[in-house]
Amino acid sequence: MKRILFVFVLTFMVLSLFAAGQRDKGAPFSDCCIEEVFQIHEREIVYIGIIADNAPFSYQNAQNVWQGGDVDFARRLAAEILGKDDRFLSLIPVSRENWIGLLNNEQLDFVIGFGSDGDWDGQADFSLPFRKIDNGTVAVAVKKGNEGLIMWLDDVISRRFGITI
Repeated sequence: MKRILFVFVLTFMVLSLFAAGQRDKGAPFSDCCIEEVFQIHEREIVYIGIIADNAPFSYQNAQNVWQGGDVDFARRLAAEILGKDDRFLSLIPVSRENWIGLLNNEQLDFVIGFGSDGDWDGQADFSLPFRKIDNGTVAVAVKKGNEGLIMWLDDVISRRFGITI
């Protein structure tokens, strides 16, 4: 019995080392090394603020299902951070007036759809842009001072999703 247990443990260790060796060699870091990413992953749900009634980027259809480009981007982020499908994503409608408070009170992990050049500059941190609009660029916002999530977002946007504006 001890021999079977030993073989099982040894096999598990070898497989774990092999899987760890399969990590993306181009990645500048491991996602699990970023505390905020790890916390979201452990919670198994990601809270993303999305601008309400902002067609074609974010809106709810007649069946109250979220639609639009920013919604699709939020789903991709949720799948990337959780490694699961988007049913572990909670989209929360936000407005120009309330999103910073929700973000800074840690009710949201990310906010999608605002530019880094608005009145809120300095009240949140912004990722690289993921979309261009007529009067600027759109980025993902996180709570001010959250350098780990910004580093992760910039990697996701530029390297993993291949978005360059």
